[in-house]
Amino acid sequence: MPRKRLTYLDMAKGVGIFLVVLGHIEYIQEDTLKWISSFHMPLFFVIGGILSYAKRNEKKPFFTALAGKARGTLLPYAAFTIMLLAVNTFGLFFDPGDLTASQLARQYVDAATGYGIHILWFLPAYFTAGALFLLLDRRFRPGLRNGAVLILSLLALGITVAFHLDRYVSMNLTLAGYAGMDLLITVLRGILAMPFLLAGWYLGLLEEKLFSGRRKEKGRLICLALGLLMIPGSLLALASPVFDLHYLYVEPLHYLTALLICTGLLGLMRALPESRILSWLGRNSLVIMCTHAAFFVVYYVSLGMFFIDNRIPLPQPLFNLGTAVFVCVAEIPIVWIFNRYFGYLLGRKS
Repeated sequence: MPRKRLTYLDMAKGVGIFLVVLGHIEYIQEDTLKWISSFHMPLFFVIGGILSYAKRNEKKPFFTALAGKARGTLLPYAAFTIMLLAVNTFGLFFDPGDLTASQLARQYVDAATGYGIHILWFLPAYFTAGALFLLLDRRFRPGLRNGAVLILSLLALGITVAFHLDRYVSMNLTLAGYAGMDLLITVLRGILAMPFLLAGWYLGLLEEKLFSGRRKEKGRLICLALGLLMIPGSLLALASPVFDLHYLYVEPLHYLTALLICTGLLGLMRALPESRILSWLGRNSLVIMCTHAAFFVVYYVSLGMFFIDNRIPLPQPLFNLGTAVFVCVAEIPIVWIFNRYFGYLLGRKS
C-alpha cells in the first residue's frame, strides 16, 4: 500500500484514539460524550475495512490470515489483561476496600470469555468482526457477502432487543450465567461491528478510484468535500440516543450517523498534509488504548489538572481538552517502553 494511504489511516486512528482518551475523562459534557461515542470506536472498524480492501489481493491461506489477526489483537488482549488482573489481584490482598473477591472473580470470567475488562473489550470484538468478515469474504461473492453481513447484523440487533441485553450489567446471575452471557455478547459485538468493516471496504474502493492515474488533485478536492458529511452526521449524533457497542446500545440509525462522520473524517485526513503528531498517535493507538485508563494515566493527569485549575481556573472544555493532551504526552514514555522492549506483546514478529 502506498505510504500516503497508510499515513492518512494513521492520522485518522490518531484522531480516534485522542477522542477515546477524551471520552474517558470523568467530567466531560454529555453532548460532547454523545458526539464522540457516535463514531470514535466505529472509526477503527471502518479503517480495518479499508485495510482489508487494500490487502484483498494477498493470497494468504485463510488460517494464515486468521492467525495474523489473532496475533495483532488477541495476543495484546491477553498480555494487557494479565497485567490488569495481576494488579487487581495484588490490590485485593493489600487494599481490599476497592475491590471485593466476587468482583475480582467476575473480572476473571470477563477476561476469559473475551467480554473484556474496561477498554480491553474492543480487542476481542475487533478480532471477531474481522474473522467473520474474512470468512464471509473468502466464502461468498461480494453481493452474497454483503447480504450475509446485513442479515447477521439484523439478527444480532434482534437478539439484543429480544433478550434486553443492553441491560446486561444490571442482571443478577451466577458466575456460570455471566460466562455464558459474556460469550454471547462478545460474539454479538463482533457481528454488530461488521457493517462498519463493510463500509470501510467500499471506502477503500472509492479512495482507490479517486486517486488512480492522474486524478490525484481532483481526488483531494472530492475528499475535502466529503468532509462536509461530518455536519449532518454530527447533528444526527446529538439528536440520537447514545451509541455504545460495549454495552450493546445500538440502533439502526447509529450506523448512518457513524458512516457519515467517519467518511467525512477519513476524507479530510486523506486530503490534508501529514500531521506527525496524529500519525504518531495512530501508530501507537493500541498501546495508548490499553494503558491510558487501565494504568491510571487519565486518573493521575486529571489530579494534576485539578491542581492547575485550583490556581488558574479553566473553563470545563479547556480543562477536558488539556487533560486529554497531557494524557497523550504522559503516554510517550509508556509507548517507548512497549515499543522498545515488549513489541512481541503487541503482536509484532520482531
